[in-house]
Amino acid sequence: MYLKRYTYYLLFFAAYIGALVIEKPAYSVNTVQACFSYLLTVIVHFSLFSLMILANSSILIPFLLEKKRFGLYFAGLICLILSYTFLIGRYNPFIHDILLHDKEIETSSGFWDNFVYALCCSVITSMLYITQRWSEQQEQVKNIQINQLQTELKYLRSQLNPHFLFNGLNTIYGSIDMANHGARDMMVQFSDLLRYNLYDADVDIIELDKEIKYLKNYVALQKARSNDNMQVTLKVNCRDGDVKIAPLIFMAFVENAFKYASREDNTVNRIDIQLNQEAGQIDFTCENSFDESELAPGGIGLTNAARRLELLYKDRYRLDVKKEQNIYRVHLMLNV
Repeated sequence: MYLKRYTYYLLFFAAYIGALVIEKPAYSVNTVQACFSYLLTVIVHFSLFSLMILANSSILIPFLLEKKRFGLYFAGLICLILSYTFLIGRYNPFIHDILLHDKEIETSSGFWDNFVYALCCSVITSMLYITQRWSEQQEQVKNIQINQLQTELKYLRSQLNPHFLFNGLNTIYGSIDMANHGARDMMVQFSDLLRYNLYDADVDIIELDKEIKYLKNYVALQKARSNDNMQVTLKVNCRDGDVKIAPLIFMAFVENAFKYASREDNTVNRIDIQLNQEAGQIDFTCENSFDESELAPGGIGLTNAARRLELLYKDRYRLDVKKEQNIYRVHLMLNV
């Protein structure tokens, strides 16, 4: 991108150098000293021109013109052109009278000619810069549109599988014996969990009541598949179920508890979950026993959960995670 942008300026500078080289000086350049003198004159002239162009494209345009400070931009541009014109009229005497002590090579015109020349060059380079920026923005818009279309296509494709899955679950539910209430209840709970993940949770915020219902279904399903020595308790105290929160904000901690809870048969293993909501605050606690000899609780899920809290509830939450005496405890205070 940068190479493409500055190609225009390189071509412009190349044309400028060509014009100076082709231009015949006021006297014949037929000696080594005369060639060196003329070459030095061209280099100084080109350096002043380059500084003017770079100052315009690197300072005035990005910091003034692109930020729509048109008055300051035109004032700065005029000052830049006047400075260039002044220096163009002074560099010849300095090089030849003071530095080289030879005859001046007239490669510059009068004040107004130089002023108009600098103004035209500045306008041309500004137009090149703006044109290039517009081209880049159009390319970015095009890429964004392509990405949106690809995202929509992936979303439409993803919708086919859930419909098929729900139809399959309904078929399985209908095939379960009517007397087998436990299996039928588990199928309903699983279907509700799946529907919440696919549809209800696909929003920025959701009612706390829906999140609590999802939490209860998840815990009930996990309790049904746990053995008898696993004690799971869930206590919920919700004063206002219409409070809005980010969906699935507690689930990483609950899933982590069931994943790493101890499974020893000779001891009581427990998971305690509490959620209290009142006065614009949610107090959530999740504790589980774990075995020190196994992999310690925690992982990428908890890291992502903490990162999500930082992005969504910056300065409005407090998260404490402790691991002591074979108990892993997560305490989250959320201001809503």
